[in-house]
Amino acid sequence: MKKILCHICIMLVALICFSANGYALEFKAGIYYFDNSKLKFNNVKMVLGNEHTTYVYDMISLGDDSRLKGRLNQDLSDLTGFCFIESDTMPGTYNKGLQFFIHDIASSNPNFRQTKVLESLNTWAEVTGWVFYPLNDAPKSDGYWRPLSSYGVEPSRTVPLVHINTQDSMPIISKDYYINGELWIDNCGIEGFESLGSDDAPMVMEIKGRGNYTWTCLKKPYKIKFAKKLSPLGLDNSKHFVLKPDCDDWSGYLRNETGFETSRQLGMPYTTRQYPVELILNGEYEGIYFLCEKIRVESGRVDIMEQIDNDTNPYNVTGGWLIEKNGNGPLINAQYQNNDPDESFYYFSSESPELLSQEQLNYITPLLQRIDSLIFVADKNDTAWENYLDINSLAKYYVIQEVMESVESFSGSLFMYKDWGEDEKFKFGPVWDFDCSTYANGTTGDHFIFEYETEFTFLWIKELLKFPHFQQNIRMVWKEFMANDVLSKVLEHAHQWRNIVKDAEISDSQRWPFLASVHPEELTTQYLDIIARKVAWLDEQWTVPVGDVDCDGHVTSVDITIIYNYLLNGDETHKYTCDVNGDGHVNSVDITTIYDILLNQN
Repeated sequence: MKKILCHICIMLVALICFSANGYALEFKAGIYYFDNSKLKFNNVKMVLGNEHTTYVYDMISLGDDSRLKGRLNQDLSDLTGFCFIESDTMPGTYNKGLQFFIHDIASSNPNFRQTKVLESLNTWAEVTGWVFYPLNDAPKSDGYWRPLSSYGVEPSRTVPLVHINTQDSMPIISKDYYINGELWIDNCGIEGFESLGSDDAPMVMEIKGRGNYTWTCLKKPYKIKFAKKLSPLGLDNSKHFVLKPDCDDWSGYLRNETGFETSRQLGMPYTTRQYPVELILNGEYEGIYFLCEKIRVESGRVDIMEQIDNDTNPYNVTGGWLIEKNGNGPLINAQYQNNDPDESFYYFSSESPELLSQEQLNYITPLLQRIDSLIFVADKNDTAWENYLDINSLAKYYVIQEVMESVESFSGSLFMYKDWGEDEKFKFGPVWDFDCSTYANGTTGDHFIFEYETEFTFLWIKELLKFPHFQQNIRMVWKEFMANDVLSKVLEHAHQWRNIVKDAEISDSQRWPFLASVHPEELTTQYLDIIARKVAWLDEQWTVPVGDVDCDGHVTSVDITIIYNYLLNGDETHKYTCDVNGDGHVNSVDITTIYDILLNQN
């Protein structure tokens, strides 16, 4: 599905736009529109062409000067660019290259104005029936295409409104460089939320693009950095937040929030929080977004010691580390060879620290290689890898991904973190990015995630599942999942979330009609049904015999000893499995129940 959306969701700006196989631009015969509210051209022509030929078409007023219409009477292919110009040039076909044609007109008219169109950042798509919007009223203005149906769309105001104005209305076209801007939030009278700043007194901030695949979409994700720590909409106090469009979530915007809620219910140390908003960017309605805490090393988020960039002291480089598989940060030794037959190279990136010294690389790279070697040992009763990876967080992380059917989970957006100290282990999490989860890649709720045929690989997890002790920990986590009725709580939260976003989704679908769900409520129901089906299927796979307190697949005297340790010493390692008879209490009755089972076995 990502490949399909990647073809649709693109940056539609180009002057000279080549593909690997030749020219990339093609305009179909049909109607095209031009928004004239900023440039206020007097006589507008749509000009298209290549290095040999130029085509000129009249743009006609629709009754006011703000929007014009032109018709192409034939398909035009092998084009290198297009623009809109203010000129009395006659419509027609000219045997002159596009750049020379425009240069000749500009040379004879010192006041010549045109839209300046940038190089394409991605594949071109059909824009028949769309409106071209100049960004500003400069003599040469950048611009972008939007569907006609988005013209004049108003926000629903059923979720808070985030207003962002960039300096000089600059477009956000880079993931690497911030541009200055201002932000304020209107709570739209929604109870429980405070407005932040105002039009007259906005918050100073910087903004840039973010994401991997999602950055190729027309509806872009952004990273925000405030000038000081703030707590917008009650989120964690920080300078750093993200605005996620979740534009490929056809489940009714449930995928990420459902995954986050499952993580919270299973007690992961930190799970990012988010809230739906509507975005007004430089005065233009951009639809529904999710204002979200950014995963980073910080009190209240990944709460470990923060390691400074480029530290050269060997005493300091043991932590803290926040790393991501296939992330955007600095590469840890680029790629390192591993033992996985399905993927000969992994690469990790360091989210914190962000700049790595050679001493830091010399510590982290061999450590990851050591972990990899221990995971791929022949003897699966050898659990030396557990000296480096926290098995409980790994088991919980894996269960969450299975419940959500997140087939990308061990391929990308996989975070691990390690506190300072040689003896500290890597913990898995926080969870992030459930775009390729339930109902996104043909999942059916009756397979393990690594059994589906996808483009993704699975870092370590298929090999780790061969270790009996890891399987034992998975079953313990599953016992906790079922004992706490996590499914019911997650489904209830999903319905509440859906009620919050559904009205804003209507406005969003008018703004982005080619991204909208055709039957959102029906897809939401199907999505939640698959999650419930997957939980039932997992319960069949992971349920242990009554009395099997340590979840090793057998009922023995060891299980009685574990209950004694719980009652006498408060050892909560097996807290959710000690209640053998399921009455909600752990006491001597549970010990007696196991004795009865053992007597019946003999």
